[in-house]
Amino acid sequence: MLSLTRDSNSAAYTEAGGVEHHGLPIILYVHGESYEWNSGNPYDGSVLASYGHLIVVTINFRLGILGFLKTGARGSAQGNFGLMDLVAGLHWLRENMPAFGGDPDRITLMGHGTGAALANFIAVSPVAKELLHRVVLLSGSGLSPWALQKDPLGVTRRVAEKTGCHGELLEEDIAPCLRSKPLRELMAVHLDPPRFLPGFAPFADGAVLSSAMSSQVMDSGLNSQERHGPAYLLSDFPDRDLFFGVTSTESYLDLSAQDLEYGFNETRRDRILRTYVRNSYYFHLNEIFSTLKNEYTDWDRPVQNPLNVRDSTLEVLSDGHTVAPLVKLGYLHAVHGGRTYFMHFHHQSTERDYPQRSGSVRGEDVPYVMGLPLVGGLPFFSHNYTNQDVAVSKQLIHYLANFARKGDPNGPAQSHMDGDHELPVWDTYDSINQLYLQLGFKSELKNHYRGHKMSLWLNLIPQLHQPGLEELSMRHHHFQEEGAQYYDGSVRPQTLQRPLLATAAPTTTTSTTTTEVPTTSTLLPVMEGSSTECPPNTTSGPAARPATNSNSLLRKLASSHYQSYTTALTVTIAVGCFLLLLNILIFAGIYHQRDRREGSKRKRKKEDLCEGNSCSSSSEIEGKQALADSIVQQHMVELQEFKCSPPSGSRGLNCAPVFPPGYDAEEPSVFSPTIPEPPPPPKVLAPTITATVAANQAGILRAPTPQTPNTMKKRVQIQEISV
Repeated sequence: MLSLTRDSNSAAYTEAGGVEHHGLPIILYVHGESYEWNSGNPYDGSVLASYGHLIVVTINFRLGILGFLKTGARGSAQGNFGLMDLVAGLHWLRENMPAFGGDPDRITLMGHGTGAALANFIAVSPVAKELLHRVVLLSGSGLSPWALQKDPLGVTRRVAEKTGCHGELLEEDIAPCLRSKPLRELMAVHLDPPRFLPGFAPFADGAVLSSAMSSQVMDSGLNSQERHGPAYLLSDFPDRDLFFGVTSTESYLDLSAQDLEYGFNETRRDRILRTYVRNSYYFHLNEIFSTLKNEYTDWDRPVQNPLNVRDSTLEVLSDGHTVAPLVKLGYLHAVHGGRTYFMHFHHQSTERDYPQRSGSVRGEDVPYVMGLPLVGGLPFFSHNYTNQDVAVSKQLIHYLANFARKGDPNGPAQSHMDGDHELPVWDTYDSINQLYLQLGFKSELKNHYRGHKMSLWLNLIPQLHQPGLEELSMRHHHFQEEGAQYYDGSVRPQTLQRPLLATAAPTTTTSTTTTEVPTTSTLLPVMEGSSTECPPNTTSGPAARPATNSNSLLRKLASSHYQSYTTALTVTIAVGCFLLLLNILIFAGIYHQRDRREGSKRKRKKEDLCEGNSCSSSSEIEGKQALADSIVQQHMVELQEFKCSPPSGSRGLNCAPVFPPGYDAEEPSVFSPTIPEPPPPPKVLAPTITATVAANQAGILRAPTPQTPNTMKKRVQIQEISV
């Protein structure tokens, strides 16, 4: 069902490129909130149409079990009736808009939340190529983990169990059995999907959505040149302009009212994060959990306040399941060459419906898009909007209307907006500068939205979320905590079977046989909202390889990944060794220079001494040193013979001499009891002393002979001279 609101002015309009349009641009709004409930009726587009000179259309489509249940057998495209309703609505608009004064060549598809994910799917669907021209995505995209159902046959199996429509689900169609059931029974079917994952949701059917979007091949990086992964497929609409926006906190409604008001402790935070990681990833869960916990903890605070813990939890959930996937989609759309505009709705409404918050929350931008502050709110539900709220709504409508009209949000303000302050020029978003508009009462252009946090989600976590070598057991990747007390909500079971990686479409036909590869029920769901890297192309020719060859391909990929790490480690070690060797050479050079300086100093000192006639040649110095050693040796011998050392200038000897063996001390002719006082030592120069001692030194080692008084006198004289 379509609800159409138009502006009365439908005059011709000429774009900057010279293209003249006869009619008003059209915005088709797709509601969000859930794949299982809500309607387009509450959204009144009359204010947006009037102030923006547009035609605004809201639409209802089938939801829940009626809109997103795969009823056909494996390989069939039966299902996705909600998406088909949207495609049918676009066909109707293209055929009938001229009768309402609209321009069928300027249709903008705008969605919020789950509606944004549906708009993203329609934008890349092959059945809607010529039906829309511009896309507006608010708080959602097809890359979010809650956007796409990766196991539609599993959902069909649970519905069959609850309705009693049993059979061979892989080969039979359960639609006839379901049609025999009353609507009340069908609507009573309730799924309990893992937390943060969808129940009834769109799925890759091969018709409306390409089957490659459910591929589980890990992304290889934002700068990858591959063009066959789910991320690139969902962003591959460069011929359509893209306007995407986020709020400050996209996960505000993921927590209960009590948690939002009072907060919670770190233990509860860990349970929530562990639940999110287990349901969103398959490999290296412990590493990813520790990384998120460390990154989003305020380490400047020694004690974590419950409200601070609540805010950090909201932040990690917001970035993980909405903001990072949407930023990645815009980045890849710009890489494809499309014109892209990024908006952060930063304005906080004066209506305090959400306690203790800073910045905007999910869904708070929708009233400003519809222009409700300009008319005081919805009928029978008045809001106390301020002048700031009115100004913000006018800015947003101005940018949005210009984008729907010509693909560029910049342009002159409408007549009813005259007198407002000048609006900043909004540049395009690109992969280098990454400019975005922070919309508020004082809007300003910034760059690299949450750059550090986005780098974590777009680069680090995808590198952690890799299967590694095939020899690794799945126990290596699992959480050790299995009890319900470690989680906050339902979680999917951890299996020891290694998930298969899809490398091709569901069926590949050759000249003789048809080979089927594992379907989406056996594939590992890629959480594109979490894994924010671009997957490589794993096909190798016009015909895809069978599943048996995929294992060898994966082994090669893992081996190349391991070799890249080995190469990096080798280079690091080589650089370290080179630096160590360089340090050793530098220190050796320093010591060598120091030795040279000390040697030169000693040489200069010797030269100075020689110049002052205080020393002779080096040979003379060595001879004097040897002579001094001999004098000391002779002195020691004399002390040993006399058993005492007479002081210098003594008048006599007070100790008995020591005689050689065999000497008869009783012979009076040999020993004189009295020794005359020796004359004072003559004052001679050092050379004379040296010569005298040298003359007597030769007799020191002779055999002992009887001593006479004359010889004793000579020895005493020599002793005194030496002393």
